[in-house]
Amino acid sequence: MKALALALVAAFALTTAVNQKPAEPLLEKFIAAESPADAEAMAAQFEPFNPDVLYKRLKEGRTYLDEKRGEYALRWKSKVGPYFNNVVDVPDDYDPAKQWMLRVQLHGGVGRPSPNVQQPGRQPGRANNRVAGEKQIYLHPSGWAAAQWWDEEQIDNILRGIDTLKRKYNIDESLIYVTGISDGGTGVYYMALKEPNPWSSYLPLNGALAVLRNPDNGADGEMHGNNLVNAPLYVVNGENDPLYPVVAVEPTITWMKKIGVNLIFRPQAGAEHNTAWWPTEKAPFEQFVHEHPRAAHPAALSWETERVDRFNRNRWLIINELRADQSRKTELTDLGFFQHRKRSGRVDIRRKGNQFDAIVRDVASFTLLLSRDAIDFEKAVIVTVNGKQVFSGVVKKDPVALMRWAARDNDRTALYEAELKIAVP
Repeated sequence: MKALALALVAAFALTTAVNQKPAEPLLEKFIAAESPADAEAMAAQFEPFNPDVLYKRLKEGRTYLDEKRGEYALRWKSKVGPYFNNVVDVPDDYDPAKQWMLRVQLHGGVGRPSPNVQQPGRQPGRANNRVAGEKQIYLHPSGWAAAQWWDEEQIDNILRGIDTLKRKYNIDESLIYVTGISDGGTGVYYMALKEPNPWSSYLPLNGALAVLRNPDNGADGEMHGNNLVNAPLYVVNGENDPLYPVVAVEPTITWMKKIGVNLIFRPQAGAEHNTAWWPTEKAPFEQFVHEHPRAAHPAALSWETERVDRFNRNRWLIINELRADQSRKTELTDLGFFQHRKRSGRVDIRRKGNQFDAIVRDVASFTLLLSRDAIDFEKAVIVTVNGKQVFSGVVKKDPVALMRWAARDNDRTALYEAELKIAVP
């Protein structure tokens, strides 16, 4: 018996040692990975480790070095042929010891031909698509007719650019915002409708959401207007703009307000399709950015999608499966602004402590990403769907899930330690 007892003690000690062992150097290799794919390939190896140790180290983040300053290009080949020629601009006094805002600015004229003939750096004719702001890091993505702002590959390009910069520079994840002019402004709307996860705020300038209503524009995926309720919007249009004058934009503004979109509309008296108004608009523009940092774990989310292979996630909510639910077909609509040819599913969900209450239409299952920054893992998580309780129980932290999402998001402020899949009755 004594020998058996000693063996059990030894086995327990070994198990504890495995679960508590330091994750170095694997964790440092993970943090130093050059891409989400490289990091995610390591995720399964963290299964034996203590998730509390992993969380603490991920929260600390990288030790940032003294990186390149000034203007330079991030270039990689596109699937359609030309290189993406994304321009980065880093302040001369960049200090890696402090966090910096990141502005992603989308240029106009995205229907132009391939930029293959152009040299790396600033592209001719695009200078008027930039409005200089306060000291921050800038990313100016490259777009053209075969890689417009509303193309999937362009979204991948922009997300890759953001991830690349976050792995090199000390970027404040709560202040990564997107703005754009003309076609770039319309692209800002597309981001809000389809890919909301990195952004703190959205500032479309001289653009038009109505452009995305036209099926001939080639936008990837369908538009679901209610997705804009997640997006703080700062909208600027000119009174005499020959493309998108204020009088043509105002009905869209009225519709957005009616469905509950949080927006500020700044019509510019006498302005045409340019940014002559920027000197007087710069201060309120930047004030809006600072007043709308991204909430990593918002208490309420709404998302609708017709796809489950992508464009199906908003922060800690992922829609996994769709199905027809005729009994609820008239609920949760966007008042008909966009036309839809495919079935979509929508989830409106609120969190209060460990309690999640969801209203669901045409969704068979969805996943909640759980973080200690939002819930208490020592207490039961309770989920109700359409008024019916579908889950109640304590959820165990999962080190592999933690590392998988840390690889994908590369975000110190949003670390998810468990996935909870909910089947909709």
